[in-house]
Amino acid sequence: MKMIRQYFDVRDVIWSSETKYSEGVLAINKAEVLQKAEPFMDSVARVDLEVVKPGERARIVHVLDTIQPMCKVSGAGQEYSGFFSQPLTVGEGVTNLFRGLTVMESAPLPWDESASSGLLYPRDAIVDMTGPIAGFTPFSETINLVLTYVLREGKSAAEYDRDIRLIGLTIARELAKLTEGQEPHAAEEFSIDEVNPDLPNVVLAWYCQNQGVYANTLLYGLPIDNLVPTLLHPNELLDGGVVSGNYAWPAFKVPTYLHVNHPIVLELYSQHGKTLNFRGVILGRSHNPTTWHKERAANFACKLARYLDAHGLIMAWEGGGNAAVDGMLTIQAAERLGIKTATITFEFGGEEGTEGVLLVDHVPEADAVISGGSIEKTYTLPAVERVVGGEVLRLNKEAGGYFPPAAESITFKNTTHFYCSGNQAGHSKLFAEAY
Repeated sequence: MKMIRQYFDVRDVIWSSETKYSEGVLAINKAEVLQKAEPFMDSVARVDLEVVKPGERARIVHVLDTIQPMCKVSGAGQEYSGFFSQPLTVGEGVTNLFRGLTVMESAPLPWDESASSGLLYPRDAIVDMTGPIAGFTPFSETINLVLTYVLREGKSAAEYDRDIRLIGLTIARELAKLTEGQEPHAAEEFSIDEVNPDLPNVVLAWYCQNQGVYANTLLYGLPIDNLVPTLLHPNELLDGGVVSGNYAWPAFKVPTYLHVNHPIVLELYSQHGKTLNFRGVILGRSHNPTTWHKERAANFACKLARYLDAHGLIMAWEGGGNAAVDGMLTIQAAERLGIKTATITFEFGGEEGTEGVLLVDHVPEADAVISGGSIEKTYTLPAVERVVGGEVLRLNKEAGGYFPPAAESITFKNTTHFYCSGNQAGHSKLFAEAY
């Protein structure tokens, strides 16, 4: 399986009477682009577009998914297979991508009982383009085309979730089609067909959120409910085979953009044939309901790793406490089979990083743990000049709700509301070290 990604740099986005891409500038006619969303407006009353650029004193709130604009120009299937096409296996041929641009969704999803219950309601997710938390997310460094949604009343959580996603994927795809027939700024080939028998074989075990509407992951168009660990070619991730539907915990969320540009996958590819043989991605759900189910999944994953003759396994997961147990049991099972493991995870530790329990779960075999940083740090966000997505923040549903002005300075005792701050895909510059 061989895939070529062609990159088209976006250095600016402007409003125009014509939607086109030329010499690094994406010109957008709002009405023309929004017309593409009309077939998916059953639960959405209105969509608007706003552009947010690096360096702005801007804050984006109510952030849901963030999508890589891309389109397949050759090969089986299409980008984000299963949503607008038959679920054909992707990962071959040529795919065009905008580089430096995202399509980002923003909506104040209702806090009602039709969504995931308890702790899994859609929390407010914040992206600051400058200031102390900008580095938590890669999207402070991209131009973000933000889709802001006004929802119709009386629809279900499943309907909102479906329509918001289809609108975002459609606009991302239609914009990327503007690159067809143009010369890319760069191109990159991805293949793991050739292996060096003198190098160790390494796999990535990637466990994703799956706890219902607003806390989900979709594989070829369907949620990964009851999925046992499944082998994917890494190119399937890069071509959009996995799409996010997780809005429950902003810190731990892995948006679609990071599935498609998975930092660990890209790093393993960069080392393929040099220091290791990258043999594949084992995709699983990170929230199995009981210890029995977790052990079952861990053994399925390690069976696949063993079948691939893996010498090493990188364990990574999306989510918090429940997910950590899945990951640790997989590490334990792998090590007992003689497969060396390493993992990346957020930690606790309080303000100083040394207080109380550092990890949600731990097994003795987990002796190569990379810290993505602590989520228990206090941060004061400065006032900003511009807010996109809403005028107020939506915080603390459990206590009846707190709705401070989104543009003003505010202090958070932890990083739960900072988009992607858990750093579980290895995307940010945040790290910790012992000395």
